[in-house]
Amino acid sequence: MRAVSLFAVVILCAQALASADEGAAAQKRTKRVGKEPIFGGAQAVVVDDVALFHTSQFLPLDFDGKLVDENATEQASMVLSNIGSLTNALDNRPESRLVKLNVYVPSELVANELRPFLATQFRKSQSPAISLVQTRLHRPGVQVTMDAVAIAHRPDQHDLKSVFINKWHENKTAILPRGPRVYVSGQAEKGTNLADATAKTLQSLKQTLEHLGCERADIAQVKCFLTPMAEVAKVQAEIEEFFAPLVVPPCVFVEWQSTLPIEIELIAAARPKEGPQPSLEFITPPGMTASPVFCRVVRVNDPRTIFVSGLYAKDATDGAGQVTQVFEQLQEILKASSGDLRHLAKATYYVSDNEVGAKLTEMRPKFYDPARPPAASKAQVFGVGMTGRTLTLDMIAVPAK
Repeated sequence: MRAVSLFAVVILCAQALASADEGAAAQKRTKRVGKEPIFGGAQAVVVDDVALFHTSQFLPLDFDGKLVDENATEQASMVLSNIGSLTNALDNRPESRLVKLNVYVPSELVANELRPFLATQFRKSQSPAISLVQTRLHRPGVQVTMDAVAIAHRPDQHDLKSVFINKWHENKTAILPRGPRVYVSGQAEKGTNLADATAKTLQSLKQTLEHLGCERADIAQVKCFLTPMAEVAKVQAEIEEFFAPLVVPPCVFVEWQSTLPIEIELIAAARPKEGPQPSLEFITPPGMTASPVFCRVVRVNDPRTIFVSGLYAKDATDGAGQVTQVFEQLQEILKASSGDLRHLAKATYYVSDNEVGAKLTEMRPKFYDPARPPAASKAQVFGVGMTGRTLTLDMIAVPAK
């Protein structure tokens, strides 16, 4: 069972329509927990035994491929419209499609402008979990990009093999079918330059996938933390070569501040195993060392998923205070979602100064079971989109029971 790559957006009604019964059933298997106070999304969204599709980063381009006005709000509106066109194309059911929205902006000023806009875009019954981070974007004039995770209501959605190509905009989507999946922590290999490091890192990830019994065609999303963003085309070229002759899955690019040119993480479909399985498996592939604060790979056998909105400290405080406050919030949200810290599958930590990054490393053992830390990437970025904060967390979990 593989993640199937699709280009968007062309509406193919014969494959897109789902029955009312299927849509209603998927709606019942979706639970939205609380209201996130910063961007107005749900604090968490819990989905149960459904196929999900992951997208690449959407750009604010109109149907003719032109960049819309440089006003951030207008661009965000176009991005959401493009995402909506895609979800309609793949599944003509409006109920609770979006479960996670990841927003990328170049500055705190843009984040502040988008905050009231995002807070008005979703009805409470359909609000996704929302995360935001600051990064340079890979096209001049762009003020916001987004990628999304949404429900594919059709139970046979993973059988879709059509390729959708829009004349103006290459937005890729991959179906992550129902069943087990793996979250692979960010891997990084040194190279003589960004392109060389990318090629070597992709080969290292291939070895990890082979150990897991997975293939390139199983990958639902590739996320790259790289520097400099101005050379992202070199990374894209290496990714295309790595996947050839397959269609490249959705890719997300975030510029980080690091002595390493690139780190890459993956989400992929996994093969089912016979007999009862634990909800989560914490895996250290050969040649890698285990850590008490992150796991190299987490395999998820539980059919349910909890997507948590980006978390910020409630108060502008020091690094230790921010770490404490965000983990306290995380525990509360997970409890309300029937989860806990021992059932985290994936963590992305965005930090924007050395002090909070050091405290995060120092304090994580206080919160995690050393035998069960989530797969994770920690990226030092230019900002987290909120005044006085230098840390935000983006988490994925499964229910504890």
